[in-house]
Amino acid sequence: MSGTLSFPSQAWFECMAEQMRGDEPRFRALGPVDCAMIVNVDLEGGRSTLHEVIFRGFGVHSVRELDRLEQAPDSHFVIAGPLEAWRDMLDNIHARNGADLEHTLNTLTLADDPLRVSGPDQLETDAFYRYNETLQRFFDGAARVETSYPVSPSRKVA
Repeated sequence: MSGTLSFPSQAWFECMAEQMRGDEPRFRALGPVDCAMIVNVDLEGGRSTLHEVIFRGFGVHSVRELDRLEQAPDSHFVIAGPLEAWRDMLDNIHARNGADLEHTLNTLTLADDPLRVSGPDQLETDAFYRYNETLQRFFDGAARVETSYPVSPSRKVA
């Protein structure tokens, strides 16, 4: 992939889906996946973004940006947290060609801090843990993508 993609954005998640398609044998080794993941990124000023990634079989079935959580399918889980937590994870993945133990989805959600996992019921939340290794590999695809982030008004750019 050439160029820099902004996280969070439709293009960034579509690129991750393409990375997954291009690496199907690694994902096939983990078994099929069937879940809807909603990534909620909290931005400054009380704003947030919602991106839905539907996984089916050994890849991504669809990606879309949501205006509100009510647009998500009934069966889904949400991974939510501040942009800085997502940025720390993705920068770590990029620097190390994959997340180290302190920057995996599992570690970052373990104590609901800095990321939180929720769903409409426990069965849906459980899908996050059931497919955790596949989800981590999905995000580990960011190692091959130059990623930029929104600049907050309070952050000075050197």
